[in-house]
Amino acid sequence: LINGKKRTINAIDKVVMRNLESPVTTNSVDARLLNQRNVSSLGDAFKSVTGVRPINRYGGFQTFRIRGFSNFVLLVDGVRDERHNLSNSAPSTNLANIERIEVLKGPASVLLGHSALGGVINLVKKKPSFVTKASFKATYGSYNSVNMSGGIGGPITDKLRYRVDVGTTRTEGWRAFGEKTTNGAVTLDYDLTDKDYFQFSFQANNDIYDTDTGIPMLENSKVVPGMDIETRYNDPQDYLKHKRKDFQLRYIHTFSDLLKITAQMSWSDDDIDYMSTEFLELSKDQKTIKRAYPYYFNHHTGTFQNQLDLSYKFNTGRIKHRSVIGHSLSVLDRKTYGGAVEGPGTFTTISVSNPILNQGHIEAVDSKVSAREEVVNGFYIQDWMALSKKIKLLVGLRYDVFSGTYYKDKLAPNRKVLEEGVKTKIPTTAVTYRAGLVYEAMDNLSLFTSYSNYFKPTRRITPEGQVFDPEKGYQLEAGIKLEEEHRYSITLSAFYLQKNNIVERNKVKEYHQIGEADSKGIELDIAFEIFDGCYFKGGYAFVDAKVREFDSATLQAIQVGNKLKFTPEHLVNAWLNYEKQEGLAKGLGLGLGFNYVSENYTNSSNTYLLPSYATVDATVYHQFKTVRLSLNVDNITDKLYFADAIYGNQFFPGKGRNYKLSLGYKF
Repeated sequence: LINGKKRTINAIDKVVMRNLESPVTTNSVDARLLNQRNVSSLGDAFKSVTGVRPINRYGGFQTFRIRGFSNFVLLVDGVRDERHNLSNSAPSTNLANIERIEVLKGPASVLLGHSALGGVINLVKKKPSFVTKASFKATYGSYNSVNMSGGIGGPITDKLRYRVDVGTTRTEGWRAFGEKTTNGAVTLDYDLTDKDYFQFSFQANNDIYDTDTGIPMLENSKVVPGMDIETRYNDPQDYLKHKRKDFQLRYIHTFSDLLKITAQMSWSDDDIDYMSTEFLELSKDQKTIKRAYPYYFNHHTGTFQNQLDLSYKFNTGRIKHRSVIGHSLSVLDRKTYGGAVEGPGTFTTISVSNPILNQGHIEAVDSKVSAREEVVNGFYIQDWMALSKKIKLLVGLRYDVFSGTYYKDKLAPNRKVLEEGVKTKIPTTAVTYRAGLVYEAMDNLSLFTSYSNYFKPTRRITPEGQVFDPEKGYQLEAGIKLEEEHRYSITLSAFYLQKNNIVERNKVKEYHQIGEADSKGIELDIAFEIFDGCYFKGGYAFVDAKVREFDSATLQAIQVGNKLKFTPEHLVNAWLNYEKQEGLAKGLGLGLGFNYVSENYTNSSNTYLLPSYATVDATVYHQFKTVRLSLNVDNITDKLYFADAIYGNQFFPGKGRNYKLSLGYKF
């Protein structure tokens, strides 16, 4: 996508295109912006991405709403993280080894496979360099927070280069929501010949989070009288633990300037262990809270993936082609252990004011395991064509073969199988496609339009044992791009998305296929180098996302025309940064940020409303030759706001005013 100042697109679309030549909408957050805002978490990085709403819930589960929908695909260096298409949200470790973040809006099934309706997020890791470079940063901040990160890379031999990054965060946390994250990454680049290139990378993390299920609110979205919003009502024994290991191996053989083949193989092992008291029931007199629905699960997910691409540049008459043809394979094995949460500390009642949170011992006891075994084969082709100097055409086609096997076994507490469950097999095939047209009216201005579709394989079965139809959807988009290298990039787009075959669960926990929803809107994204040292990045998104067809007999509280939950109509982001370029104060910088989120509903029945809010962030720093000293203050006005909710009325208060003081060194 927009890569520094080169303004090229290749990481997600696999074909090198200038931004003005591409019929899609993209955003990025580069290393400069991550550093200016002193970002260490994935959610905070998206303060500067137009039309994307980051959501963190249950303590450490990260998800996103893109153009009104939660169906997205997360990539790491172009490799899918399958956890998000299984359960929408998943823990994400700190960003110590991340160079930049790229976002592609709308369906991207042709090259990246199923489940990408709202868009695709790609995390690009730091890579080895041809000269030795190193950096270190230490940060102390509010809530007794300590973050440390460091990295070093460079050549080992003329052909071999390396990069090592480590990062750790420790905090007692806003509302006593603590977290500890530790990760490390190693990448090796090897030039076997001038035509053969290998890259090996390994990353691991070990993270622990306190869980957070919000505070129960009144029906008018007001705080209960006497309630301290900084009180976290979870049991102190609740936990979220996340361990992960990732391996990637990439090989590129360049036959010529026109033809190359890329093979990328990856394997990941992911462990999420979660226990939390999730439901908080307020008493009628509003004096006490009953903690209910203690919930436990332990996901073990192993994923093997392989991608093989052949890229070819050629001409047919006067038409220039940049094409890619390929195959992808994904083999996923997830075992989810579950059971009861037992002990005298379960289902206890605590006071709203000054509660005694530890009401006795609780522990999780295994009694079942749910298995998902999935294999996906995808075959795809895409061709970008320069029909003339001004007209560009992009077309793509994909065929996916999906096979899933699902079963539940009964277990003893030591996880020994007591009774095997019946296996259900769900096969699915799907054809997805995309087409886009670009007209370059001037050297720095282009008009574009595109159409793309989406599918997500079903993993649910009707009460009668029948398999649901896969979710399907599509997007229509048109827009205008204005760009001058090293100066500015402006994109204005209008879009329409539709999602069909929605599956919802009713009050008796039966799943039904009940309707469709759509989203239409406008996005404006601006990146502008106003003058040397003065940079602005901002955007505005309007989204009208609603239920369009619905079987209200199945879920009577949801009606046609209801707003989609957690989808504000208006999102605004802005960041202005100025750094002195010369004189005695050279390197002195100031930054100011603004975010606005309009009101949005917390449930599909539209009975609870998150109020609108605006926050202001700022930074002041001094960049010396090798040393950087910075102070960041977020939510300067100490605005009380609510960022998310579960169960409709359990709201998550956003962080109050907080600061981070950092000292960095690099050479």
